[in-house]
Amino acid sequence: MRTFRIVLFAPLALLRLIFVVFISAYVAVIGWIWLITKGFSNKLQHWVLQTWGKSCLFILGIQMKHNKLPKIENFILMPNHRSYLDIFVVASLIPATMVSKAELKNWPMGKLGAKITNLILVDRSEIKSLIKTMNRIKETVNNGIPVILFPEGGTYKGPLTKKFKNGSFQIASQALIPVIPAAINYKDEDDAWVGKETFLPHFFRQMGKPVTKVDIRFGTPVSGNDHKEIQNRVKGQIDDMLGLLQN
Repeated sequence: MRTFRIVLFAPLALLRLIFVVFISAYVAVIGWIWLITKGFSNKLQHWVLQTWGKSCLFILGIQMKHNKLPKIENFILMPNHRSYLDIFVVASLIPATMVSKAELKNWPMGKLGAKITNLILVDRSEIKSLIKTMNRIKETVNNGIPVILFPEGGTYKGPLTKKFKNGSFQIASQALIPVIPAAINYKDEDDAWVGKETFLPHFFRQMGKPVTKVDIRFGTPVSGNDHKEIQNRVKGQIDDMLGLLQN
């Protein structure tokens, strides 16, 4: 049945992939021109992320429900991580600086994308990279730009969250930066992109559906000087919200 669905909806998935590549290239080119003529600015970052995120959600047929983001100025948003689709979801809602793996710079348009969105790239195998990342997160938030990072450090199918990485919570506690937990849940659990499955087979299997439904819920900001306490409270909120979204 799954193979039949893949074959049946493959033309729609292919068309969507072409349009995602096109809109990504369009946004990157306009962002590059903006960057070299006017320099980097929050306005550039906002335009790139929201234009790209909202356009991709529309192209991919993603129907999203969400509550209101808490009204605080400086914060780190920490969602659970299910799929590459999460990037489009959060980018469409919050034009913030994202923290990603250093390997992204090797992707097509990766370096350019990092420049026009103020992306923070981290190599977890290098202490110097981790320290640099911590400093950039502090600097970015202090400049009034929110930061988004996935504390699980990779995708996880769920149903709840896996163990969180410690580093991000140490940053939040040392700099007294509030953390906003967020829960992302897909109605179809197979939308999760996990394990060793490569991108294209997953994309053609899942993005051939007419509609993909996702819920994102923002929790209550958490702050303090004890990183373990922050970590436990953030994880607890996300797991609780995921439990509610799945009922």
